Amino acid sequence: MVHQPQPAPSTSKGFDFSRWHFNIDACLNPYLPAPPWRWLPRPVSHFLGYREDQPPKAVGNLLITFWALIGAFCGVLVVAEVFLHVPSFQAHHAPIIVASFGATAVLEFSAIDSPFAQPRNMMVGQVAASIIGVAIAKLFALNPHAHALPQVGGALACAIATAFMAITNTTHPPAGATALLAVTEAYELGWYLVPMVLLGCVLILLVALLIDNIQRRFPVYWWTPHSLARPKPEDAESVRHEKPSGVKPTESEDSFMDKPEKIIIQRGEVLMPDNLWISAEEREVLERVSQRIQ
Repeated sequence: MVHQPQPAPSTSKGFDFSRWHFNIDACLNPYLPAPPWRWLPRPVSHFLGYREDQPPKAVGNLLITFWALIGAFCGVLVVAEVFLHVPSFQAHHAPIIVASFGATAVLEFSAIDSPFAQPRNMMVGQVAASIIGVAIAKLFALNPHAHALPQVGGALACAIATAFMAITNTTHPPAGATALLAVTEAYELGWYLVPMVLLGCVLILLVALLIDNIQRRFPVYWWTPHSLARPKPEDAESVRHEKPSGVKPTESEDSFMDKPEKIIIQRGEVLMPDNLWISAEEREVLERVSQRIQ
């Protein structure tokens, strides 16, 4: 008798893992105010990443390389110099700079369009990772046997920090190194590591706002790529009711509703949404297409 292969088990009766999803922004964003950048003087809002009109034109990779060189040098130097002149840091034999800030500088001055480089990701990710790392180090210190296993504590701190950043939409890869360093190499600093990381993040952010906004734009967003603007009462009421077919939503309704973003390619110009990140090679392809439009 010939054995007939059994059909693959249907997944229709199994767990729907797509439902295992938690969006922290959906819980927090309704209570957050819209950024006030538009009300500030233009020179100030410009260096906070706000652009009233279209985003700045793309620059070639030579300029990106130049500003990344200047920015990384200035950012790391400023952090190191400040750390050297804080007496409490030196009293606890703090390092010249937390090593993970080298990786942070790469993101903040080179890959400035990446979601990982935005202020929310850097600040929350780095500070949370330092707190988690120090807490794990202190916890392991309670047991002499556990204290002798820094590799286990470092791995656990990095894992918890990674999970925290994933669930809070604050992934910042260098923060994994911060959590690891807190257990393995910066253990003697204890809780002093947290203000060091916080101060370092603030300094790098300030330098990035200055350098990255000379010919480029940073940040793309401060908290979320979605609009935090509240709809007007009449617009909010109209959103609750389904629009008849053929009726175009109002402009204020457009800003309230999440609609698909579009890349517009015109003759000699490429218009992109602020929250879309593409590589320099991809942008170059789009610009070549725009040059061919007659």
